[in-house]
Amino acid sequence: MFKFWKNLSVVKKLYVVVGGMALLIAIELGTLVFALSTLSSVRAFVGGEGLWSKAQKNAIHSLSSYIFTKEQHYYDDFHKYMQIPLGDRKARLELMKPNPDLNEVRAGFIQGEIHPDDIPGVIRMLQRFGHISYIQRAVVAWTHADEKLKVLIQKAEELRVIFSKNNVDQEQVRKILAEIDVLNEQLTAYETEFSSVLGEGSRWLENILMMLLVLAVITIEGTGLFLTFSFAKGLNRSLLELNHATREIGQGNLGITVPVHSQDELGQLAQSINKMSHDLDVNISQRLLAENANQVKTLFLANMSHEIRTPLGIILGMTDILKDPQVSDEEKRKYLDVMESTGHNLARLINDILDITKVEAGHLEVEFTGVHMDAFIEELNSMMHVKALKTGSMLRFEVLASVRNLVIATDRNRLKQILVNLINNALKFTHDGTVQVTVGAIHDEMFFEVSDTGIGIPLEQQGKLFQNFFQVDASSTRQYEGTGLGLVLSKKLAKSLGGDVILKRSAPGEGSVFRLTIPQREIAKAEKPAVKTPQEVEAMTEQLRGLDVLVVDDSEDNQVLIEHYLKKRGVLCEFANDGTVALQKTVDKEFDVILMDMQMPRMDGYQATRELRERGYKGPIVALTAHAMKEDRERCINVGCNDYLTKPIESEKLYETLIHLTQVQTQRNTLAKAK
Repeated sequence: MFKFWKNLSVVKKLYVVVGGMALLIAIELGTLVFALSTLSSVRAFVGGEGLWSKAQKNAIHSLSSYIFTKEQHYYDDFHKYMQIPLGDRKARLELMKPNPDLNEVRAGFIQGEIHPDDIPGVIRMLQRFGHISYIQRAVVAWTHADEKLKVLIQKAEELRVIFSKNNVDQEQVRKILAEIDVLNEQLTAYETEFSSVLGEGSRWLENILMMLLVLAVITIEGTGLFLTFSFAKGLNRSLLELNHATREIGQGNLGITVPVHSQDELGQLAQSINKMSHDLDVNISQRLLAENANQVKTLFLANMSHEIRTPLGIILGMTDILKDPQVSDEEKRKYLDVMESTGHNLARLINDILDITKVEAGHLEVEFTGVHMDAFIEELNSMMHVKALKTGSMLRFEVLASVRNLVIATDRNRLKQILVNLINNALKFTHDGTVQVTVGAIHDEMFFEVSDTGIGIPLEQQGKLFQNFFQVDASSTRQYEGTGLGLVLSKKLAKSLGGDVILKRSAPGEGSVFRLTIPQREIAKAEKPAVKTPQEVEAMTEQLRGLDVLVVDDSEDNQVLIEHYLKKRGVLCEFANDGTVALQKTVDKEFDVILMDMQMPRMDGYQATRELRERGYKGPIVALTAHAMKEDRERCINVGCNDYLTKPIESEKLYETLIHLTQVQTQRNTLAKAK
């Protein structure tokens, strides 16, 4: 509650103080009104008892006069006076029912000559406080008195019968008169008890109401003083602190901090002053960092330009050489191998940049599957062995017994990407030396240590290794190429797998040891992935022969490349330069598969795919795009594509996708015919 009060806005605190006082005053007034109305009801109840008692005495007096004079009007007066207690009796009996008729109750009290304005209060009092002992005792006395009145009426009737006879039995008259005197004494006792009990109850109620009024006054005054004092104290303290802080900031002390006691306007102002002071301090510091950041950016752009232009220059130069008719077939093969290797390096560079972007944007996808470590390490060894031969270094793998035949759950491609980066770095900085990859497990963690006998890393540079675009040698005369993305990407990828990459040790001239760790999430059973032979691959792609494919792409170069891949496997091809032409061709002919470029003039692939689906086209559509982010794939699938391929297109991936889609389509057609 105290925390809630502190965090209220200043305006709301004022509302609470004023509103609380108003509420308490209203409660006090309500208590006073309740006290007055209750005491007024008691007064009316006591007044009704007085009328009841007076009527009873007058009735007995009239009955006595009737006995001595034998005159009828005295007997009539007796019954007239008796109507008052009889009316009260009728009201009492009705109120004792579970669901009383209040109109009957009012009629009874009016007959008892209670003032109409007092009747509602008397009814409320009897209903609300009927369980209180004082009221219960008064009602009991009232009930007993009503029973005696009933006997009195019977005696009066007996006298009337006696006096109606010619011979009056005086002895009987005297006997009845004595009984009437006894009844009068009993009624007087009940009336006295009724008045005494109500008097006690009135004094008790008066004390209770007085205590309530005193308590209400004390509560109002105490609460008002507390709220006012608390609000004034907090306001004064905050204003003094804010005044002191602004004076210090004005004098240049940016390290000053204003205490934040609440979340109201004063607390928010304190937070704003603290933020302003911190921002000023940071901005002054950032002025010095800005120049350094610009230098890093300039160096990175220069490095990236070099890293991209170098392979492009090689590819373009080799292309120009291949145009020379004097170049022999052997030389052409050598140049083509260089172009292929350079193209792969360029693609890897672009992929690294994209992966860094994905990681920092939180869009990196990891897919955990069962990875058979023996097969994985064998594949990695085969792939990196060729690179090791080119560098003249020896590459060795040491697999400890703890991981043999082990199957773990991880992302195979990301794990391979990390290890390829680490091994490439080791080979790049090692000449005529040894690079060793040690694989083992400790407890629930797997580790991969990549050690080399290369140039090593100076101690002062080791703390910066995992920073974006950092290179040990960033000069224009540096010997080793690279973007500075490999290590930082490897570390981020390892984090996404639940592990880490660290530099275990390094020294100039003694080499380096990098250690990758990932969680050892075991899978009970998993088959070792089978490696397809060239004959098996040839048999699979044989399924594509005779397939009719529409290639929709505005690039003639892409059309030539895709046509080469497809015709090599006996696939029939037709081409469309944009979505509009593609729609027209699907009207004239039914194709087995459509390869749809997503970015084209006039009508792009998204709109063309959407219209094809709206027209009822059921065949497979594969998106072709250079956009390789997760949201790009989702967008293609959402408009109606069955699958997604990124550019540059890999022939194996293209073949696998076409085989899979044609198999699925064949199964669907078979099921449709069966139905």
